[in-house]
Amino acid sequence: MAAIPTQGSAQLGDYAALLRRQWWIVLLLVAMGVGLAVAYTSIAPREYTSMTSVLVTATDPGEQSAAGSRTSADNINLDTEAQLVTSTEIVTAAAEAIHYAGDPATLPDRVSITVPPNTEILDISYTGETAADAQAGAEAFATAYLDNRRNAAEGALQATRDSLQSRIDDLTGQLEKASANVAGLPAGSAERAFNEAQANSLNNQISSLGTQLNEVGSTIVSPGRVITNASVPQSPSSPRLLIDLAAGALVGLLAGVGLAVLRQRSDRVLRGAADVERRVGLPVLVELAGVPGDRVELVAPGTEEGRGYARLRNVVTSGLADTHRVVLVAGVTGPAGQVAANLAASLARSGEEVVLVCGDVHAGTASDLFDGRDGTGLSEVLSGRVRLPAARRRVAGQPSLRVVGPGRDPDRAAALLQTGSPRQVVDELRATARWVVVEAPSTTSGVDAQTLAGLADVAILVVTSEMTRDEEVADARAQLEFVRTTILGTVVVRRDRRSRQGAGHEAAPVVLADAPAPVSPPRPVQTRTVTAAEPAPVTAFVEDARDRAPDTQRPTADETGRPAGEEPAAARGAGG
Repeated sequence: MAAIPTQGSAQLGDYAALLRRQWWIVLLLVAMGVGLAVAYTSIAPREYTSMTSVLVTATDPGEQSAAGSRTSADNINLDTEAQLVTSTEIVTAAAEAIHYAGDPATLPDRVSITVPPNTEILDISYTGETAADAQAGAEAFATAYLDNRRNAAEGALQATRDSLQSRIDDLTGQLEKASANVAGLPAGSAERAFNEAQANSLNNQISSLGTQLNEVGSTIVSPGRVITNASVPQSPSSPRLLIDLAAGALVGLLAGVGLAVLRQRSDRVLRGAADVERRVGLPVLVELAGVPGDRVELVAPGTEEGRGYARLRNVVTSGLADTHRVVLVAGVTGPAGQVAANLAASLARSGEEVVLVCGDVHAGTASDLFDGRDGTGLSEVLSGRVRLPAARRRVAGQPSLRVVGPGRDPDRAAALLQTGSPRQVVDELRATARWVVVEAPSTTSGVDAQTLAGLADVAILVVTSEMTRDEEVADARAQLEFVRTTILGTVVVRRDRRSRQGAGHEAAPVVLADAPAPVSPPRPVQTRTVTAAEPAPVTAFVEDARDRAPDTQRPTADETGRPAGEEPAAARGAGG
């Protein structure tokens, strides 16, 4: 048999089944998410976004890009330039340009800058309350950025010019002093020659610095230019109905799935065979459909349910030794009569003698099998009023199946189940029948199921899906294991209420009350004197008469003219 999954494991099929069971929660939250998205779209303030593109050019030939920049030109770090767009100086200048009435510190939240890959372009977007505000804001930031960049470049050039001019002025002063010294020294003197050489050197330096100063003075500052002017947006950028609806549906879906999972984790009800195996740890022998109205009916062997009971029979017959012949069938929260009766019928179809003991004395199993007519049963046998053979009733169409019902006093039978008499009954049936199937009450209704389990060799638990909780199955398992009864497994009964017309159920084993079966004329009964020393022939005669009753009708009287199930007086006297 396949290994049983652990309780914590979950498979994709489990989540699919979860969504099938709780689809309405997911659908409800998705609908709520969509509704909230529609409401937000209708009440949210409209916002417009306009974008302008700025081509950035180098302002200093000596600029070099920083290593590791995200995207940059040959000599411009565009990541740095993108950050400068929202600097305090540029934000203040843009706020003044658009006459922004609010706090300028909030303007960066309205601006977004992107850098297209492998370009020298900054895309500057501005979001405003109106289309005109959006256009004006984008233009103001682009202009403020270019002006700031131009001013910075011009300031750097001016500083360079001032530095060069200062050095030229200093060298010029030194040159004038050296020239004055040369004029006062005699020609041909060493000192005069030194001053002349110094003057020539200073003159050369002044000439070089002058050349640099001219180059700086002729430098044209080009911070960049706007290559795409900001346009007036024709529709709001926020809110956007389709995006909001998709976001609302996605949020609702995630919330619905999360809530469904939380409900599943807190839900202890068993929904099917997979839940039983994973959460309880018991194998599922077969999964069957429930009976509308919970009426016990024998299913035809060729139907799907009949094949299910045949598989259950095979598990019982192949998995047990010859000495293990008493099978307890107990429900956990519901009746087990349907499963017990059909298991007994399936075992009887092999031709072996099978007895069904209706130990759930307050259930209607025997009443359903015999069209509501109660007869002698456990209450009479356990009290010693009749012998066991007289309480065994044959089901029409099942020559190898006998049923011992609760009798005419179910309350008395329930009380006597707690005595030692049931063991004597089971031992006697074990000696005469190949299989004994004991129907037990639900384990949650009392201790009768545990009591009867002590008389059985093996047990089968009937779990009703959508009704039974995992802790109830665990409790039932503990009850049976406490009396050392082996549990073969479980039978899961689905609680579906679909029509079973044409499902292939066998005809009722008894005829309806408004259409009584024809009774054959009584045959002459041979009478003879019966002594107390020979009761067996009389008992055998009664049992033989029942076995010869037609299968198409319910026996209402045996061939001696006595009601079915009533023991002959001679036999009672012999047994007394």
